Amino acid sequence: MKKSLAAVVAIRLVQVASSASEIIKGISYGPMPCKQPCFVSQDDFFSQSAKPMWGERGRGDLKVIKQLGANAVRLYGNNPENTHRDFLDEAQELGLRVIPGLSDYDFIQSPANCITSDFNCYQQVRRSYKELLQKGLLQQGRYHPALHEIIVINEPDLKLPGIHEPHSFCRGILSAVDAMLDAEKDMNLTGPGINFTVAFSFAVCTGCPEFSSKPALGQMAILRAAFRNPELVGYSPKNNMTKFYTERFHNSFNTANPAAHLPDMFLTGYQQEFPHTPVMIQEYHNPHGEVKKDLMEMLQIVQDFPLLNGLSFFEFHKRYDKGGTELDFGMFQLGDFSVTNFDYFGDIFQAWCLVPAESKTGELLPEALATAYGGMHMDYAEFCVPDPRKVSLTAEGYISIAQQDRPEKLRVFVERVISHLGGKVSDTTELNRFARSFDRRIRGTAVGQPDHFRPFGTMISELQQKPSWTSWTDTGASCIADRDSHAPAVGSAVGDACRQLQDFQCHEVPEECKSNIWDVADYVFGVYYAQRGGNLPLEHCYFNGSARLGSEPKVLAETKSACVVPTTWRPRRRLKSDDGDLAFEGLPLESLDVEEEAAWLLVPALLAGVAATGAMGVIMAWCRSHSADAGLTESMSSPVGEKPITIQVVPVASHQSVASLVSVASTMDLATENE
Repeated sequence: MKKSLAAVVAIRLVQVASSASEIIKGISYGPMPCKQPCFVSQDDFFSQSAKPMWGERGRGDLKVIKQLGANAVRLYGNNPENTHRDFLDEAQELGLRVIPGLSDYDFIQSPANCITSDFNCYQQVRRSYKELLQKGLLQQGRYHPALHEIIVINEPDLKLPGIHEPHSFCRGILSAVDAMLDAEKDMNLTGPGINFTVAFSFAVCTGCPEFSSKPALGQMAILRAAFRNPELVGYSPKNNMTKFYTERFHNSFNTANPAAHLPDMFLTGYQQEFPHTPVMIQEYHNPHGEVKKDLMEMLQIVQDFPLLNGLSFFEFHKRYDKGGTELDFGMFQLGDFSVTNFDYFGDIFQAWCLVPAESKTGELLPEALATAYGGMHMDYAEFCVPDPRKVSLTAEGYISIAQQDRPEKLRVFVERVISHLGGKVSDTTELNRFARSFDRRIRGTAVGQPDHFRPFGTMISELQQKPSWTSWTDTGASCIADRDSHAPAVGSAVGDACRQLQDFQCHEVPEECKSNIWDVADYVFGVYYAQRGGNLPLEHCYFNGSARLGSEPKVLAETKSACVVPTTWRPRRRLKSDDGDLAFEGLPLESLDVEEEAAWLLVPALLAGVAATGAMGVIMAWCRSHSADAGLTESMSSPVGEKPITIQVVPVASHQSVASLVSVASTMDLATENE
C-alpha cells in the first residue's frame, strides 16, 4: 500500500524528533600516512590495507576517535574492489556510526568518468556501488548496522564541473543515485535502505535560480527541484526520484565558518525552505578562533535547530600531502615514533604516532574536542612510546617495554605471551612477581659490558614449563590467522610459510578455503604448525603477529571448520618409482599416527606387485614355448634401444581399500602376436 505524502512527512518528522537525542558528533577521517607531499595508489583508508592505522593492533585510530567522545566517523575515498567489512565491524563494536562516501574516481578521475558521458554517471556508479555492497556494506541482504548514511559525492558544486553549471552537477547526482538504487536491487536488498546525502560546499551558487546570495541553500534548492522533475536537468531516471527524495534523502554541507554565523547565514532560511528534510555539517572546523568555545556553541545550535542533526569535526590529523592552508586543520600531527610499518597497496609506510596539534589560540585540539564532545582526556605522551599491547612478541618487543621501567607494562606484555602460548593467568600476584623478575636491569659484570635484562628466551623457557599460577586448557589447538592482523601482512606470511612447507604445496589448499586470504592462511598456518609437531606456538604459530592459536570459541567462530587444520594432520604420502613416476599416491596415510600402521596399507599393493610379476613370468614362459612350436626364431626380448617391458604397480587409494593396476609396456603387442 502506498503511503500518502502526509504520512511520509509525519514519519520524517518523527525521525527528526527521535534523532534530537542522538546528535551526531563525528570526526572526519582521511589519514594520509606521510609527513610530506606524497602519492598513494588508493585513498581507501577504511580498507584492510589501512588497518595498521585504524585497527586496535596498530595505531588504534578508531579507538582514539571513540575515546574523544565522537559517535561517528566520516570517510572519503574508497576502492570498491577492497573489502570494508572489518572496518565496519570494529566501528560497530566500538559504538561508532560510519558515514562513507563514494570515491571521486567514477565522477572525475577515471578515463571514462562522468564528465566524458555529459555528467550522466549511471553506468559508472552502478557497477562500483554494486561492488561496494558486495564488499562489506551489505550482509545477508541488509545494510551493515554500523552504517549511518552514504555520501553520494563530496562538494559536487566545486568539481562536477563547478558551481557555475548547476544543471550539470544535479544531473550527475541524480544519475548516481538512480544507479545506487538499481545496484541495491541487483544485490537483492531486503532490509531498509539507509539515507543518502550530498555534501555541498558553503559557496554561494550565483547560477542557481533560488537563494543566489545564500551559501549552500541555492544548491540544495535546485537539487530538490531536479529530484522532483528530473527532466529539468536533462535526465530520465529508472526509479522514482521524488519518492526517494522524500523518504531517504538528507542534505549536508561543509563549512569553516564560526558557529555564530550559521543561524543567520543558513539555518533560519533552511528551516523555512526545508521543514521536513534533516541536514548535517559533514566538515566543521573554524581554525581562526577558540575551538572549544566554538564547538560548544555549535553543539548548542544543533540542540536549538532540530533539523540540524549533527556535525563532523574536520579532521583527524593533518594532511601534509596537501600543504598550505590545509595544515590549519587536523587535531593531531604525526610524531617521530613509528607504531609499525605496513604495506599499503604495494608501498611501505609508517604508522607514525599521534601528537596533539595546537590551535592558533594555543589550545590542544584533541582536548578542546574531548571537552565539547564529552570524551576522555588522555595521556598523549603514551601515544609515542612502545605499547605492550601492540609490540611484537619478540626479544626486540620485550626490550622496548622493559626499558621503560614500568612494571605494569611488562606485566601486560607477559600476559600477552602467555595467551599466545595457549595459557591464561590464574594468579595475578604471581604474574606480578614473575614480571618484576624480568623488569630489573642486571649490571654488566665485565669492563665495558652494559646493563641488560634477563633474556627473552629465558622468559619463554620458564613459561613453557607451565608454572602453577597459569592454566592451560587446550594444548592441541590449531594454528590460524590472527584477525587482528591485516590482510597484506597475512598474505606475506602465507608466502613465507608456503616456501618452507614440506610434502605439501600451497596450491593443494582445498577449494572451499580459497575464497579469501584469511581462510587460506588458516589452512596454510595449520599445516605449517602441524608439520612442526603442533608445539612451540611462539616459534611456529606467530609469523610476526599474523598467526595465533585457535584456542577460544570466540576466535574459532570467525573461521571455517574445514579450513582449521588439526595438529594431527599428516601429509599425503607419495612413493616414487626409480623413474621418478608417482607409484603410490593418495593413500590415506594422513589419518595414521605411526609409521608402522602406515606401512600396513602398503601390503596389498606389494602383494599385487608380486602377483603381477608371477603372472607375467607365466605369460612369458608360455609365449616362448608357443613360439618354439611354431618354428619362430624371433625372441621375445625388446629390440635394441627400445624400452624393455616394465611392470608398474599403482595403487589407487580410498579410505575403504587399496587397488592395484598392472600395466605392461612393450614395443610388441602380445595380443596382436597371439592372433
